[in-house]
Amino acid sequence: MTAALTGAMAGGLVGCADAGSAGGSATPAEGAAGGAPEEAPEAAAEETSDDLLEGLPQGGVACVDWVRFLDPVEAASDAGAVLRGTVVERDGTAQMFGVEAHRWLFEVDEVLERPDPGSSRVNPAAEPPPELEVSAGEQISIVSTPETCGGADNPYPGGDPLDPATGAGAGGGTDNGTGSVIVLLSGSTDDGSTDEPVGFHLITPYQGVVVPEADGSLPAEWPATP
Repeated sequence: MTAALTGAMAGGLVGCADAGSAGGSATPAEGAAGGAPEEAPEAAAEETSDDLLEGLPQGGVACVDWVRFLDPVEAASDAGAVLRGTVVERDGTAQMFGVEAHRWLFEVDEVLERPDPGSSRVNPAAEPPPELEVSAGEQISIVSTPETCGGADNPYPGGDPLDPATGAGAGGGTDNGTGSVIVLLSGSTDDGSTDEPVGFHLITPYQGVVVPEADGSLPAEWPATP
């Protein structure tokens, strides 16, 4: 058991009944850069993580208390990378927070500059995560971060945001008519639950994919909820 998992549990995991509000809204985990749960000190990590694991639902499925960003600019400032491009196809699965999360191939058209919203960030004192090394023209694998509270058989109760058929870029029906989306990646490449890295993954299940403006730029506001 890693110290990172202990930190995730201490700052980001709650009982499913507590985090199951409509739309997946959750109380921000204080000090969580890049949408990831806060890391706790290493002291007594093994004992604490074992105790918390006993309280998880059967099968080890966690329920994460996700950060909620006020707007895409704030979310992008906490991301490890802000990429505009197109989802190509499914690329298998990855274990994340105890469930089989979807992995997708993503064609990177442009690496957007991370904005600096200043004091409007969730935690202005926290440093943004290091920028991930990604270049335009690459095809990378991105794990669609699961909501986690739906159980092992339902990682995306609200739908997979990266799915080209049903997600933000469904059927090319975006504002620019191309199916192009902007993905906000977590600054970390693991979830702390295993010794193996997850790889690139969305900053949160709810605010990791957004449709770009007609000129390809990051929108100023989240889309209206239907």
